[in-house]
Amino acid sequence: MQLICDNIDFNAYQVEPEVHKVRSASEFLQETIDAFFLPKDATLPPRPLWEKAGGKIAFRKGEVSLWAGINGHGKSMMLSQVTLDLMLQHERVLVLSFEMLPVRQMQRMCRQSYADDDPSKEFLTTFHKWTDGRLWIYDHNGAIQWQKVVAVMRYAQEKFGITQFVIDSLMKCVRGEADYDAQKDFVNELCAFAQSRQVHVHLVHHVRKGENEDQIPGKFDAKGAGAITDMVDNVFIVWRNKKAERTEKPTAMLKCDKQRNGEWEGILGFWFHMPSMQYLEKDGANPMRYSLNK
Repeated sequence: MQLICDNIDFNAYQVEPEVHKVRSASEFLQETIDAFFLPKDATLPPRPLWEKAGGKIAFRKGEVSLWAGINGHGKSMMLSQVTLDLMLQHERVLVLSFEMLPVRQMQRMCRQSYADDDPSKEFLTTFHKWTDGRLWIYDHNGAIQWQKVVAVMRYAQEKFGITQFVIDSLMKCVRGEADYDAQKDFVNELCAFAQSRQVHVHLVHHVRKGENEDQIPGKFDAKGAGAITDMVDNVFIVWRNKKAERTEKPTAMLKCDKQRNGEWEGILGFWFHMPSMQYLEKDGANPMRYSLNK
């Protein structure tokens, strides 16, 4: 479902309403008990559906995740697969991609969900129908002011109940790599938005160019203001292992370099399967055909 907002007055969505939250510490007793002793009927936060990521990575409410990597190393591709996982868990996702046309995004998702590169017209029709109530796309390509991005997000959250936001990428929302103040203001606003609306925001970002592409970067390699990785809750690094692409070693790595409210940090290895555009957990494994009946 495309989100076209050209005729909407966003003035009302430019500022987040103030809510005073000074509370007695004892009011948090039940929440603290639940944090130690998970209720039987508790709903676990959505997560990527790879088995090896189970219990390690979660996309909690009120958080911002930074997806960083070298240009061309597949961070948007991997996040597209994660977006399908979120939709399968009945999350309501808004994708704001300023680097890829909506039709290209849908082509990629169709291949990933079909698990091959030749989906039938019937499957394409079924898949698009399945996305209703699960996926929205903001139809804008190219640079955009970050204040407009946040206004669109506020509108979409109120209008459609969006729970997960994907922004691709940070540098399309600020004037330049050296505009550190704008970068900090934008990320700070995203953090405030996620916390106040109890949603999750995924932000794609690039890393600085190193001497070569043979070493996996870290959170300190993110372009722009150093405060970016300080402010976000989670940092995921996606890296393409080019040397291993003709061996049995993993051809892609997902590195969790920060997880403020989680207890795991580390590296997961995957094998990229070109026909399906999926990241597989094992070499030679079959890509997963997404069930569109759920």
